[in-house]
Amino acid sequence: MKAIITLLKFLLLSDYPSGSSINYHDGLLYVIGDDASRLLVLDSNYNEVNTVSFFDHQEKRIPKAKKADLETAVILDVNGQESLLALGSAATKERERGVLLPLPFADHQPQHIEYTSFVKRLQQIPEMNIEGAAIAGDHLILSNRGNESNPVNHLIATTTDFWKHQEDAPITVSKLINPFPVAGFAGVSELCYVAQEDVLLVILSSEATGNAYDDGAIGDSYIGWVKDISQKLNGQNISLDNIVNLSDIDPAFKGEKMEGICLSAVKGKDWYLHLVSDNDQGASKLFHIKLLMEN
Repeated sequence: MKAIITLLKFLLLSDYPSGSSINYHDGLLYVIGDDASRLLVLDSNYNEVNTVSFFDHQEKRIPKAKKADLETAVILDVNGQESLLALGSAATKERERGVLLPLPFADHQPQHIEYTSFVKRLQQIPEMNIEGAAIAGDHLILSNRGNESNPVNHLIATTTDFWKHQEDAPITVSKLINPFPVAGFAGVSELCYVAQEDVLLVILSSEATGNAYDDGAIGDSYIGWVKDISQKLNGQNISLDNIVNLSDIDPAFKGEKMEGICLSAVKGKDWYLHLVSDNDQGASKLFHIKLLMEN
């Protein structure tokens, strides 16, 4: 399969830092920054609708040592209530926590959760850095990002309520293999599941860093995918079926570290997706693309 990607529009969010996750639900986009104190809510035209305070910090950017490092989020059902679950990277003790926000957000307050016990069970992963998540049926798929010192990405499959029974929630860990040439090591920075086709979209990006804590020089970002993903969550290695370098699609993608992707619509064979990037300088950028898969 090959993908034809068209950039429809993009927008710089100069006042919203460190875009790390984007989700679409009922016509609204939910944007998270890994050191932002608030959730940003936009309409589908990227106009600000609201914000929701996640952390009690006055600064624009929460200091690195204190931030929960919310790197990914999913929309899921919690006891019959649609909710946004944002997860920290688990790279440090401060980051083994997340935020659960029932929707619609106007009627609820965010709840803080922690998942230290769950993280302790992932000992086969040399360095924790959870940066992606997707719901695929009854599975929550998490991605752990490698780096130049540990150049291996992992997919972790568990249940959608894993934080409620961390000691015994099922866990399946697979290495995610990229058989395609890229410059440097490309770590996974987000996941997106397309249920209609049972395809897992994978955002990868290259960054010159040897650990899960420090930032590095930003390289290229890629969209890869795995077909029939629901049949492959068995602990065996999982290979990407193909990748596209976004810098080859449009100059607007150059120098942008893609950190979030979500699906907003499927129209025939066209998938409409929103992406968010982090430039490590205190701003974020949004991208709207159309993706057409070809056999």
